[in-house]
Amino acid sequence: MSKGETQVKKIVLVSKSQGERGQEGKKKVYEITVNGNVVTVSWGKAEVSARQTQVKRFVSAYHADKFASEKKWAKLEKGYEVAFTA
Repeated sequence: MSKGETQVKKIVLVSKSQGERGQEGKKKVYEITVNGNVVTVSWGKAEVSARQTQVKRFVSAYHADKFASEKKWAKLEKGYEVAFTA
Protein backbone atom coordinates (compact mmCIF):
# COMPACT_ATOMS: atom_id res chain seq x y z
CA MET A 1 0.00 0.00 0.00
CA SER A 2 1.43 3.37 -0.98
CA LYS A 3 1.38 6.47 1.19
CA GLY A 4 -2.00 8.18 1.25
CA GLU A 5 -4.03 5.06 0.42
CA THR A 6 -6.65 3.91 2.88
CA GLN A 7 -7.07 0.29 3.80
CA VAL A 8 -10.61 -1.06 3.44
CA LYS A 9 -11.68 -3.20 6.39
CA LYS A 10 -14.65 -5.55 6.27
CA ILE A 11 -16.36 -7.57 9.00
CA VAL A 12 -19.25 -9.93 8.31
CA LEU A 13 -21.29 -11.26 11.24
CA VAL A 14 -24.07 -13.87 11.09
CA SER A 15 -26.81 -15.00 13.45
CA LYS A 16 -29.76 -17.36 13.33
CA SER A 17 -33.17 -15.77 13.61
CA GLN A 18 -34.96 -16.20 16.92
CA GLY A 19 -38.06 -17.25 14.99
CA GLU A 20 -40.42 -14.63 16.39
CA ARG A 21 -42.21 -14.42 13.03
CA GLY A 22 -41.94 -18.03 11.98
CA GLN A 23 -38.49 -17.59 10.45
CA GLU A 24 -36.79 -20.15 12.70
CA GLY A 25 -33.35 -21.06 11.39
CA LYS A 26 -33.04 -18.28 8.81
CA LYS A 27 -29.67 -16.58 9.01
CA LYS A 28 -29.26 -12.85 9.51
CA VAL A 29 -26.21 -11.00 8.18
CA TYR A 30 -24.63 -7.79 9.51
CA GLU A 31 -21.78 -6.39 7.40
CA ILE A 32 -19.48 -3.52 8.41
CA THR A 33 -17.11 -1.94 5.88
CA VAL A 34 -14.66 0.82 6.84
CA ASN A 35 -13.02 2.83 4.05
CA GLY A 36 -11.01 5.66 5.57
CA ASN A 37 -13.47 7.89 7.43
CA VAL A 38 -16.59 6.25 5.90
CA VAL A 39 -18.44 3.31 7.46
CA THR A 40 -21.04 1.35 5.52
CA VAL A 41 -23.30 -0.99 7.49
CA SER A 42 -25.61 -3.47 5.74
CA TRP A 43 -28.02 -5.94 7.34
CA GLY A 44 -30.74 -8.37 6.40
CA LYS A 45 -31.51 -12.02 5.70
CA ALA A 46 -28.67 -14.09 4.29
CA GLU A 47 -31.03 -15.70 1.77
CA VAL A 48 -31.92 -12.30 0.25
CA SER A 49 -29.37 -10.28 -1.74
CA ALA A 50 -31.09 -6.91 -1.17
CA ARG A 51 -30.26 -5.58 2.30
CA GLN A 52 -30.79 -2.36 4.21
CA THR A 53 -27.74 -0.09 4.17
CA GLN A 54 -26.54 2.87 6.22
CA VAL A 55 -23.52 5.05 5.35
CA LYS A 56 -21.88 7.27 7.99
CA ARG A 57 -19.03 9.72 7.48
CA PHE A 58 -16.69 10.70 10.32
CA VAL A 59 -14.14 13.45 10.83
CA SER A 60 -11.30 10.90 10.87
CA ALA A 61 -10.49 7.27 10.15
CA TYR A 62 -9.92 6.80 13.90
CA HIS A 63 -13.53 7.75 14.67
CA ALA A 64 -14.79 5.50 11.86
CA ASP A 65 -12.79 2.55 13.25
CA LYS A 66 -14.09 3.23 16.76
CA PHE A 67 -17.72 3.30 15.52
CA ALA A 68 -17.22 0.05 13.56
CA SER A 69 -15.67 -1.65 16.58
CA GLU A 70 -18.57 -0.59 18.82
CA LYS A 71 -21.08 -1.97 16.27
CA LYS A 72 -19.16 -5.25 16.03
CA TRP A 73 -19.04 -5.76 19.80
CA ALA A 74 -22.74 -4.87 20.17
CA LYS A 75 -23.63 -7.59 17.64
CA LEU A 76 -21.33 -10.13 19.28
CA GLU A 77 -23.09 -9.47 22.60
CA LYS A 78 -26.43 -10.20 20.85
CA GLY A 79 -25.23 -13.63 19.72
CA TYR A 80 -23.81 -12.90 16.28
CA GLU A 81 -20.63 -14.68 15.21
CA VAL A 82 -17.82 -13.35 13.03
CA ALA A 83 -18.00 -15.15 9.68
CA PHE A 84 -15.40 -13.15 7.77
CA THR A 85 -12.87 -10.36 8.26
CA ALA A 86 -10.60 -8.67 5.75
